[in-house]
Amino acid sequence: MHAPRTVPRTEGDWFWLPVPRPHAAIRLFCFPHAGGDATAFASLGQLLPEEIELWGVRMPARGGRARDPYPETFDDLVRAVGAAALPHLDRPYAVLGQSVGALVGYEVARHLSRRLAPTACVVIGFAPPHTWRATPGSGGADDVRELADFMLRNDERAGAVISHPALRERVERVLLADMGLVRTYRRAGTAPLDCPLHAVLGAVDEAVTAWEMTEWKRCSTGSHALDVLNAGHLVLQSGEAVVRQVADIVQGLLLPSPY
Repeated sequence: MHAPRTVPRTEGDWFWLPVPRPHAAIRLFCFPHAGGDATAFASLGQLLPEEIELWGVRMPARGGRARDPYPETFDDLVRAVGAAALPHLDRPYAVLGQSVGALVGYEVARHLSRRLAPTACVVIGFAPPHTWRATPGSGGADDVRELADFMLRNDERAGAVISHPALRERVERVLLADMGLVRTYRRAGTAPLDCPLHAVLGAVDEAVTAWEMTEWKRCSTGSHALDVLNAGHLVLQSGEAVVRQVADIVQGLLLPSPY
């Protein structure tokens, strides 16, 4: 007999579970890249061991939440996700974010630390705010088109969007909203995280440098490491072999060997 097929499910408005594992020992909250949605983590969820249950964050104004209003500020987003996650801190949790999701995930983790500190934080392909020379992006139409081109070049599954103007317009609209949200970000004066913080960089990432990713060490009092993988900016959209490497990194952080 074949094992029963696991059906993805949502948890409230904010979370999508590609592989529900109600008896998992730890939850991994995952924050998508600009223009992305929780489904960006489908492959990662499949590759994680049974002890880890992935909870992808469903951003508003896209996918199944296309009609939901977008937060006005970065802080509004952090508070909204934090409030949604709070009832689910009945077991250890960790945070992973890709691109701008790395910053969102980091700030949500700091917000939730008032109740329970995360076991670990994984940041993929985004510079920590103390290294920014200027707020990323001016937000103009040319800037949005340039970012849309960049994101599409880095997502191997997004080719169909390029040839459909209506879909392209929708992507650009979401990117504009995401960029506007980043421009409202203000560094909080609260303490850094107190947990291992693991950075991941694509070797051919055009948007961030190894030095910038190493600087995430200043954002936590825990241990720090950097892995450079054979990938572009969107590491988790760079093929199954790379996603498997990220799954191994997550497993090593959250389920360390007793030996």
